[in-house]
Parts: sequence; structure tokens; C-alpha cells
Amino acid sequence: MRDILFIYLLTLGIKLYAYFLSGFTAILADAFHSVIDITMILILLLSERYAEKEADYQHPFGHEMARNVASLAVGVGFITFMFFELMKEGLLKVLHPASGYSNVEVALGAEVAVLALLVIAALISARRSGILNRTLLVESLNDSLSTLAVIVGVGLVWAGYPIFDGIATIAIAFIIFYNSFRLVRDNARLLIGMSPSEDFYRSVEDACLEIERVKGVHDMVGVYTGENSVHLDLHVTVDGAMTIEEADKLSVEIAEAIMAKHPEVKHISVHFCPHDGRRRKLY
Repeated sequence: MRDILFIYLLTLGIKLYAYFLSGFTAILADAFHSVIDITMILILLLSERYAEKEADYQHPFGHEMARNVASLAVGVGFITFMFFELMKEGLLKVLHPASGYSNVEVALGAEVAVLALLVIAALISARRSGILNRTLLVESLNDSLSTLAVIVGVGLVWAGYPIFDGIATIAIAFIIFYNSFRLVRDNARLLIGMSPSEDFYRSVEDACLEIERVKGVHDMVGVYTGENSVHLDLHVTVDGAMTIEEADKLSVEIAEAIMAKHPEVKHISVHFCPHDGRRRKLY
């Protein structure tokens, strides 16, 4: 991930250099977009260390949510600041286009170089596995779209249409808004106790019913305790004459069967009872 961070720092430097030479607001907006991504990469790097901390009595399910809290804060900050600031600057440039720009060729060449670097970053991420690299791949593609908008805008300004500096700035503002909104939405869902999909519960039920002596499953409730971590609580219907020792062995068998199908399940609480109940539980 550090090589991707280096590429993003390099693209940020190129964008800022091009902005100071040319004065294009669209290039400044694109630089802000790079700042968002660099911040996110740093959060991912730092949160990976913190998330690996062992659980303690204050955090019995571990520390995986730290990444989501930090990402939510970054998303809200960029929605409330960068989007509105860029929209304001873009609208001003649309209503009052600049009379002239300097070093347009340098600005255009710089953005083309940035686009090439982002394609390289995307190719590096695409060849690696894991959710973090998939996240970086998506961000590289979004950045490429933003940079492409700048190239089109600068090119049209060069062709004699200065209003497109403002239009490109507004386009980048909306790209930033979309990415930030998605960041807030995905992390907020986890932080407020999102439950897995209905397919997950059907699969859990099927895994339990394949085990001998399990007559039914009910009162299932699962909640995400991290991006890829689920705590599952369920009641299993068994023969009322089952001994405690038999139930203890059966609970281990049930947990192993569920975790084999769903490795994201990190914690399971199994309750035994001689009766049926509601399939899903709500508190």
C-alpha cells in the first residue's frame, strides 16, 4: 500500500505545480481530490495497526470499528467543506470566466501525466487481493475519472471556452460528494449495528439443520462488529432430555459448521431450548 501512497503523493505534487503555473480552479479541485485519497490511505494504514489490537474488557469484540469511525469523520468533513467550497468556486468561474490562463500546455501535460500514474496505481491494486486493495482500485478509477474531467476542461479552455474551467470544477465537486457520501453511508451502516443479509440467515439455518439432533433454529440475530466480522446469536431447538455435556459438544459442532460456511462469523452464542420460536429476533 505504501507504493500506492507514493504514487498519490507524486500526483498531488504534480497537480499543485500545474495549478500554481496555470491558475486553473479545476486542477486545484483535482488536487483536493488527491488530498482526500491520501488521507484515506493513511487512515487505512494506521487503522490496520489499531484494528489488530487484541480485544480487552472495554472492547470485547476488538477494535475493528476504529477504521469505520475515522472514515466516517473524514467523509463528513469533506462533504461539508470541500464539496461546498469547490461548488462555490466552480459557480463563480461559470458566472465570471477568467479572461486568460497561463501555461495551458504545461497544465494539460501535467494532468495527462497524472492520469498515467493513476492507471499504474489501478493496475497495481488490481493484481493484489484483499478488501483494502479493492478499495484502492475503486479510488484509483474514481481519481482517473476526475482527472479526465480536468483534461477535457483544460482542453476546452485552450480551445477558447474558458467557462469549462468552472464546469470541470463543479463536475469534480460532485465526484467528491459522491465518494464522500458513499463513505459516510457504508461506515454509518456498520456503526449503527447493521445486520447481515437474509441470505446469510438462510445459510446459517441450513448449516444447522444438516447436523443430527438439531430440530430447528430460531431467534437468530447477527450484527457486524467490524468490516468483516459478525457476532451471531441463535437459539437451537433440541430434545428436552439432552444432557448438558451433549449440548456442549453439539454447540461446538454447530459453531464449526457455521464458521466453515461463513468465516466472517467471529463470535457465536448458541442457546438450546426444547421449543420453537420466531426465525429472527428483534430487541
